[in-house]
Amino acid sequence: MKSRLEIDHPRAQGTAPPTDHEGIDFDYLGMLVFAMPMKGLQQRSIETRARIVAVAAETFMNQSYAAVSTHEIASAAGVTQGLVTYHFKSKRGLWQAAMDFQFGRFRNTLHEQIQELREFDERTFIRETIRQLVGLEMQYPSIVRFMIGNGASADPDLDWLLERHIRPVYDAICHIFEVGRRHGVLRQVPIANAYYVLVTAGSVFSLVDEMRVIAGQDVTSPAFASAHAQCLVTMLMSDD
Repeated sequence: MKSRLEIDHPRAQGTAPPTDHEGIDFDYLGMLVFAMPMKGLQQRSIETRARIVAVAAETFMNQSYAAVSTHEIASAAGVTQGLVTYHFKSKRGLWQAAMDFQFGRFRNTLHEQIQELREFDERTFIRETIRQLVGLEMQYPSIVRFMIGNGASADPDLDWLLERHIRPVYDAICHIFEVGRRHGVLRQVPIANAYYVLVTAGSVFSLVDEMRVIAGQDVTSPAFASAHAQCLVTMLMSDD
């Protein structure tokens, strides 16, 4: 087993890494990077658009699509309804921009954290990747809550979100886990199951009141997040 995580076979973004690859393919993990579409916009328009999108992301992540109006978002963002229409054309266009904002930040942060770990040996890399992902779930509890609440039944909007944002995260983590399992770092468990154990376990960070009353735990504390991450590390990684 290699002691370092090297790029042996550069791959085009979004294509599957070779099955005989010995280590993590960091070019392949570049699929996590997401650039917000801002081409052709002036600085003032970029700032206005960003303000509207930030408000929309917070609103859509915590309320159903049907419950949110563009007038409500325009008012909260301190802009006119006309500006919302100008930048996003429709409510669906605004929703998609809000999803790009929220999930894009998650993906970019995960990619940055993974890049910072690339010099470590495989066991340390995979352990710390699990820890970093748990930390992101704590930072963005609305994402896991949103996906659990909306992932039960397919529709065109969900399909768009899954292909645009969820699949790159899934493919990246599964690639890391596959390398870990091949080298005996990850337990010999189904990769898809391991991924969803890790991701859905983040729902605990949305149960602030329940965990406080039932377990006497503060899920917003770093100590809880650290213990939660260690639990998942113990579950998913081999003892050796």
